[in-house]
Amino acid sequence: MLFDSKFKDFKGKFQTHWLGPYEIDKVFSNGVIRIKTIDEHQTPLIVNGHRLKIYHKPLSKEEFVKIFQDNFVIRLVKKNPSSPPA
Repeated sequence: MLFDSKFKDFKGKFQTHWLGPYEIDKVFSNGVIRIKTIDEHQTPLIVNGHRLKIYHKPLSKEEFVKIFQDNFVIRLVKKNPSSPPA
């Protein structure tokens, strides 16, 4: 995601300050990164690396539960309505 610097001093509560997602094309030694759009035109842009952040694709509920059950010792347990409160 690319930070949109024109919103730097804008105090809009619900306005997004990030554009994207973009795909990294090339990283230069001076911190400059060439990114390209992910549509069919793939327009390249050259930006400062400090204006970027990693985009994480949102997970569905099923994906989250599967990852949680596979990777953690704690297991999800269905609450039994007939059991007394602890």
